[in-house]
Amino acid sequence: MEENEIEDYEYLTKILINMGITPDKLGFEYLRYAITLVANDSSYLQAITKRLYPDIAKHFGVKSRDIERCIRFAIGQSYNCGGLLEINNLYGTVVYKNDYKPTNGELIGILADKFVMHSKRKKVGLG
Repeated sequence: MEENEIEDYEYLTKILINMGITPDKLGFEYLRYAITLVANDSSYLQAITKRLYPDIAKHFGVKSRDIERCIRFAIGQSYNCGGLLEINNLYGTVVYKNDYKPTNGELIGILADKFVMHSKRKKVGLG
């Protein structure tokens, strides 16, 4: 793994942990990998169950339904502890209130967007 990839994984790890999604949960690894896939190819968001979950499942050697369930569980835990409010800190504005639990695709999409912005800032020397 290259230094940039390590820095990117550290950035995503920090975000997920701040959201209350910890590395001891299976959904953590799947979610982090999903974010990187979507950041590199946003068309995954239009084919989550047909393309994204199967590609993650293939990478980890598990079934697609396990990917969906584990990610949903991790998001649910974050929601229950108020961790999704961390997204507001990332964007500096109210994106979520704690009365709404996003779908897997919504959360992956918004975190992938932030990850892309972070990567672009790094490239131009702002981050």
